[in-house]
Amino acid sequence: MPNLIKQTEFSAGVFLDLLSETTDDYLYMWDIQNGTFYISENAYEDFNVDRGIEEDVVAVWGSVMVAEDLRLWLEDLQLIQDGVKDYHDMEYRVYRKTGQIIWVSCRGKVKTDEQHRPLFMLGRISNIGKQNKFDNVTGLMNRNQFEHDICQVLKCGKRMQGVMVVLDIDNFKNINEKYSYAFGDRALNMISTRISELLPPGCQMYRLDGDEFAFWMEGGTRESIQEIYDNIQLFVANQFTVDDQTLLISVSAGACVIPGDGRTYQKLFRHAENAVEIAKMNGKNQLVFFSREMYNRKRKIMELQESLHTCVNNGCSEFELFYQPQIDAENKRVVGAEALLRWHSPDHGEVSPIEFIPLLEENHLIIQVGKWVLEEGAKQCREWQKYNPDFTMSINVSYIQLKENALLEYLKNEHVPKVSAKNLILELTESCWVPNLHFLNQEFKDMHEMGYGIAIDDFGTGYSSLSHLKELPANVIKIDRSFIKGLCKDSYEYIFLEYIVKLAHIIHLKVCVEGVETKEEFETVMQASPDFIQGFLFGRPVSAGEFEKLYFSEEGGTVLSLPHKTAE
Repeated sequence: MPNLIKQTEFSAGVFLDLLSETTDDYLYMWDIQNGTFYISENAYEDFNVDRGIEEDVVAVWGSVMVAEDLRLWLEDLQLIQDGVKDYHDMEYRVYRKTGQIIWVSCRGKVKTDEQHRPLFMLGRISNIGKQNKFDNVTGLMNRNQFEHDICQVLKCGKRMQGVMVVLDIDNFKNINEKYSYAFGDRALNMISTRISELLPPGCQMYRLDGDEFAFWMEGGTRESIQEIYDNIQLFVANQFTVDDQTLLISVSAGACVIPGDGRTYQKLFRHAENAVEIAKMNGKNQLVFFSREMYNRKRKIMELQESLHTCVNNGCSEFELFYQPQIDAENKRVVGAEALLRWHSPDHGEVSPIEFIPLLEENHLIIQVGKWVLEEGAKQCREWQKYNPDFTMSINVSYIQLKENALLEYLKNEHVPKVSAKNLILELTESCWVPNLHFLNQEFKDMHEMGYGIAIDDFGTGYSSLSHLKELPANVIKIDRSFIKGLCKDSYEYIFLEYIVKLAHIIHLKVCVEGVETKEEFETVMQASPDFIQGFLFGRPVSAGEFEKLYFSEEGGTVLSLPHKTAE
């Protein structure tokens, strides 16, 4: 094994050195798991770095960076190490051996393993100070000139007012991959030429990098920038042709106001790019103006993502399952519970599932967390079966777990902690199920054949799925709270509920009504003859200890009496 490692190290170094002879760039490979770093030989010739960089890239390469740029670089590396990002794309200043400060563009792509953990990053560092002021593809002035021009504008001080706008063509990489990079360059040339024609006189457009452009409008206002962007949207909304190929594109944009959003180029540009990122996160094809609230929200999301990675890496130690009782509608006995994930973060306090569940899915952490939830829920179900051998535990399933084939493989290959499959019910929302009917049906048929119960959650809220009911390999459908709130006889919601219950029973499905909060709602729901009731009227989600005390102790008992007062 040692010989193999040395051979790998030698090959990486030789490969980078050979490749560097074909370019002026500095090529590098960062082995993230082992903490080793390789950079082509020309970097040692141009910068005050030694071989110590191979073992400590942060200290050695950080020593040649301009101090003001170091923090953002370190933050970006940390996000890569944590698995939050799978690419590196930054520009910063470094000192050459001569003492000269130059701007470099540092880009890299991360390779991850099957669990989405970063393995290594390959990339290049380019001296962008060598470039002239024009972009070769579009003929527009480039990023260096944009920075220079904005810095000149800012020298005017408090008297200067205007708006900086950054434009990003949505999903342009798809055009490059589908046709070719040469075709993409011709498309960029056409798009940039037309957009430039839409700008007012004296307003210059720049190409920053890839499919990113920018312009600055002296004296511009939110209203005037919105009008310009609307015209750009009209242009790109119309199909246009490049080499007889019709292209459909959209443009996201971010803007910041000078001087209100900053007085330095670095701060203004960072804020405009943040606004672009928000525009893309919110669905793309829109203009977003920077705001402090937006910036703080984005920073909070990044902090939550980092904390979630730490939590998962520490064995989900900050998570806890709460349980909400499920009641047999006929005898009011507690026959099951739904396991609901809670996060007690030492840094952020009690974080709402509405906030952290989407982040778990976005970063694919939901696969690891989903296994933890299943194991903990199964253990608790087994514990409570001493009170009721038929007690069931409902576990929410994310579409990501199914899409990645993680859940089915886990159930096939791992031993779920000593509880019968029939006592576990796997729940997926209707809005995920129906659009992916063919794929999910096969997944759930396999699980159904293994003995697991299947439930469709939030039924009736997403799609008109009545025609699919018989096709779904489900045991239970759960009616959403939106149909129960303020329910009264003869209302559309009641007629819908009654019809679904009857139809479900005909095809041998059980019905659980969620969100029952008042005595009046309960009495109306009961006239439709559902099988199970779940809601605040009978119990809110509580910890395992509290659940056992309320529903299984001598004081609580498994048969519930209907509260006399309406639940608040």
